[in-house]
Amino acid sequence: MDLVRSLGADEVLDYKTPEGVALKSPSGRKYDVIIHCAHNIPWSTFSANLTPKGKVVNTTPGFGTLMSVAAKKISCSKKQLIPLFTSPKKENLD
Repeated sequence: MDLVRSLGADEVLDYKTPEGVALKSPSGRKYDVIIHCAHNIPWSTFSANLTPKGKVVNTTPGFGTLMSVAAKKISCSKKQLIPLFTSPKKENLD
């Protein structure tokens, strides 16, 4: 969590704590951006904790994420779910 703070995060939630599971800000504020790094958390959990133009960057996208992205595209909401796809290369992992 210190690493994430050192990168400039204003708040960091640990998914192992009650606040982290509920994605509740310790300060009670809404988020402009959430970097999502865990599986099986529904969009509704994020949406309730975003500012009106907030974004969720999902680093673990799956089929459900893609369906949510499609649904968000046809809604009038300015909130966004952004899947982050990576393609690791062996030379970068050594």
